[in-house]
Amino acid sequence: MAPVSPFMPDKIHRDLAGSSVHLADWPLGSALVERSLPPRDYGLEQQMNLVRALAETGRRVRAEGGRRQRLPCRNGWIIGGPDLTDFHEILSEELNVENLMTEADIDRFQKIVLEPNRKALGAKCRSDLPAVLAKLDTADPDSLLLEIEAGIAALAGYQITMSDIEVRRTEKDGYSAATLADEDFGDVSLVLDMVIDEELMSRGLARDVIRRIQSKRKELDLAIEDSISLSVWIEGAEMADEDWAHVQSETRSGSATLNEGSAPNEADSFGVDGITIVFRVSQ
Repeated sequence: MAPVSPFMPDKIHRDLAGSSVHLADWPLGSALVERSLPPRDYGLEQQMNLVRALAETGRRVRAEGGRRQRLPCRNGWIIGGPDLTDFHEILSEELNVENLMTEADIDRFQKIVLEPNRKALGAKCRSDLPAVLAKLDTADPDSLLLEIEAGIAALAGYQITMSDIEVRRTEKDGYSAATLADEDFGDVSLVLDMVIDEELMSRGLARDVIRRIQSKRKELDLAIEDSISLSVWIEGAEMADEDWAHVQSETRSGSATLNEGSAPNEADSFGVDGITIVFRVSQ
């Protein structure tokens, strides 16, 4: 009883045993509970610890990428570590990712970036350094790196060697990623698809609208089963029919209109990603 109704069982246990039920050992040997419980699954605990760490990492990746939580990502990938297929549904819900997959090669999400070693290039090129930097900035990194490794690379008339550049890898456009070092499974990376299209924007808007309307229902002290009359106006984006139907279902709207007529001045409003949403709730 204690996990579901914590106060009364704790009172009863304190009166009978003199201590809190929440600090008591799990009862064994009764007619309801077998005397020998299944052995502790350390492997499962380690995997669950990794899942929690990936969820925290993914939320940080979304925040750093400026992706609000209610705007879904189309795809996500886990690279390295154990097989977490059984936990993909949990992680997908936590990170608001529609499709979470396992990937073996992180290189498909990364690109090479060549940055100048200004000290080495300055000593070599002197007054011609700006011209060399301009050529380096417009050069194809993969092709130039191959030429450097072959000893045939030149920019603005100067031979370029590995000591003249710094090589680093970063995510390709449209992806955000982070790698965590797990003490049990080594390096595990999470990559999120950060591309936004009209379909994803519509679903994200629907979630934002639902949250605001539910808050309004609470403000109006409506019961869960109470039906409402809802009007919504969206400026700067469109909401798909299936997402609008989802809004009506989740908010228990008996009657609802979308972008019908002009929005009244006294209606509630909010904005997300440059989009203005106005809504009015009544019984």
